[in-house]
Amino acid sequence: MSEQAATHHSPVGFIGLGTMGAPMARNLAAAGYPVVLHDADPAASDRLAEQTGGTAASGPADFAGVQAIVTMLPTSRIVASALLDWDGGIPPHLAPGTVVIDMSSSDPTETVLLGERLASAGAALVDAPVSGGVLRAEDGTLSIMLGGDDEDALARAVPVVEAMSARIFRTGRLGSGHAMKALNNFVAAAATTAACEALIAGERFGLDQQTMVDVFNASTGQSWVTTNVLGQHVVSRTFASGFALGLYAKDVGIARHLTEAMDHPAPVCHAVSAALDEALTAMGDVDHTRAMTHWEHLTTAPSTTSSRT
Repeated sequence: MSEQAATHHSPVGFIGLGTMGAPMARNLAAAGYPVVLHDADPAASDRLAEQTGGTAASGPADFAGVQAIVTMLPTSRIVASALLDWDGGIPPHLAPGTVVIDMSSSDPTETVLLGERLASAGAALVDAPVSGGVLRAEDGTLSIMLGGDDEDALARAVPVVEAMSARIFRTGRLGSGHAMKALNNFVAAAATTAACEALIAGERFGLDQQTMVDVFNASTGQSWVTTNVLGQHVVSRTFASGFALGLYAKDVGIARHLTEAMDHPAPVCHAVSAALDEALTAMGDVDHTRAMTHWEHLTTAPSTTSSRT
């Protein structure tokens, strides 16, 4: 068992101990929060409980007494199921006013509905999705987009979130954090698809891909993607960013649904979503940077109206 900071907080539940969730839970424990842990893989819960001195939950009743529950799960549906469907649900065991902090990349419309269901059970929901990837999850410097309607719940959530982050942006009402996260990931995905298209076209013309990345990063084409992804994972052919293509496609799909709900045609968002969906169908749920290898094999269909000499 690793040595943790002295305990000086009430316990916090943490559900979802994957690539992002596990280091986030470790940071909570290091900040002095006793953690009650649950994952679909019981071995993951047991392993992290041993590392942090926390408790691996064997049932919903083990969350009795927590001041907050953090969820870090793949989809809105899984978040709702983990909270409400597991052996009668967790809310009946919570003290009134316990705050649920959904740090997943969830659909904002479903977040609002979940908030209503939890409120009827006496719990308050805030959404606090993250940005920064695995490295910032590990060192506790994530950026957080925090939304919520209950100011008391938000005030209770902030110290918990601060243990895992370097910066918190208040985005507005419940669901606004998840909306912001989806739109942020759409912008990043647009940069990813555009940069990969440029690399492919440039290489076919005879340009060196690493030289192209260097030029992007010294010019107006620079973005977080060109600085942190292209050279390290695409040009190097390591394809090991740690972020799955399925999650990228899901997040941009959420952004697409949001633009449709707002009656905005958003042609770029629809095009990026389609490109990611096609790569996911062709390749399966690989690292998102590996979509480059799918796009590299695409060619323009010859025009049926072109003449030959």
